Amino acid sequence: MILFYLVIKCYPSMAASVNSQLPLVALSSVEYYKNIMTIHLLSTLASIANTIDMINPRLNLHHVRTAFIASHIARLVNFSPSQQRKTVLAALVHDIGGLNEQSRLEPLNYLDDEDNNHSLIGSELLSWIPLFRPLNRIVRFHHTHWRNGLGYYAEGEQVPEESHLLFFADRLDVLYCQYRTEHSTHSGEALLKILDAGVNDLYKEEYINAFRVLSLNEHFWSVMTSCNYQDYIKEINGINNDVISLHNLRDITLLLSFIIDQFSQQIPWHSIAVGRIAGYLAARIEMSTAQTLRVEIGGLLHNIYSLDHRVPQEYTSTANKIKKARYPIEGIDDIFEWLSAQNSTTHGNLSAKKHEPEAVLIAIARQVVDALDNSRAKEVSLDLLVKRNQRDEMHFFIMSLVAQYSSQIIQIYQTTAEEVTELVDRIEPLTHSG
Repeated sequence: MILFYLVIKCYPSMAASVNSQLPLVALSSVEYYKNIMTIHLLSTLASIANTIDMINPRLNLHHVRTAFIASHIARLVNFSPSQQRKTVLAALVHDIGGLNEQSRLEPLNYLDDEDNNHSLIGSELLSWIPLFRPLNRIVRFHHTHWRNGLGYYAEGEQVPEESHLLFFADRLDVLYCQYRTEHSTHSGEALLKILDAGVNDLYKEEYINAFRVLSLNEHFWSVMTSCNYQDYIKEINGINNDVISLHNLRDITLLLSFIIDQFSQQIPWHSIAVGRIAGYLAARIEMSTAQTLRVEIGGLLHNIYSLDHRVPQEYTSTANKIKKARYPIEGIDDIFEWLSAQNSTTHGNLSAKKHEPEAVLIAIARQVVDALDNSRAKEVSLDLLVKRNQRDEMHFFIMSLVAQYSSQIIQIYQTTAEEVTELVDRIEPLTHSG
């Protein structure tokens, strides 16, 4: 509490402002964390998958529909609960390796190539996040053909059974989008005719037989017509929908922020650096662990609106872009309020009205990273930034922290750049392979 004591002595009104807006921790920290950590894995992955799908409207709802189909087929072929869960989770992120327009459109051709670059890259990305490592091999092999059992092995490795089922569900959704009609009976018949042509060559016969049964279910077809991703998630039964921690959510959004920067004009580590520096500054003013994580998540997601490639005339402000660009991730509406305050016309600036400290922290972290991105003399760059951005007490105080901890902030930036560069170096050859 030494730092906050100094703030009270030197900047009393600033201390009152920050203190009044920090979250109040109840006497029981267990109850406090119980109240804030109601973030469910399935709905979070589904909302993030749909956020990524905004890059190309042709992919809209592809991930959640594939997960919905996979959950039904997995149950019909008697997958174990663990297999069902991994299949559904992998389905929600299976095309996450599509880091450019070509690779994202690649899976939309029904007769695909087994050597899909996006599956290789997706596997590499998932292995980067501890929570997703159990899924990386499923995604790696999710375009492997069955070939009368020869597909049981690929590249000298045993292919997970979940990969073959995911491939079937994935191709089924691609076909559905091509052949859907107003009448589910006609859709089912058309799909089965095509699927039957790939029996034992592309798919295991038991998956086609399972779909033959599923195709008679009118409720299945009614869900498949929905344009609301939550309808699909509600229908995925029998899967343990874990409540995840803010640490887990931070790791998930870290991966999302990397993908965001691949489709924006930013340096590959830009958003991750913003998130980490915003979180570091939040810790320096002694925000709670939970609030510090939320600020870091906000920094990671600050550029999320850049994913939305819809018609620009639909938007009138950054706030509207963010509201339209994101699907509601449970429990973090406050974070999107901080993001709505960011002014995209001037990097790192906020609109004129008074803002919560968290929004200011994210804005200043953006300014810091912009300065470091564009300068070799990083200490000089930060010094100039501090001198030019002292417009009010809150900015003055946080900028004074930037000056005080400039060496640590530069170290965070450089470590982040090195970490992300290593990842980019691993996936770059995969982008051009095949």
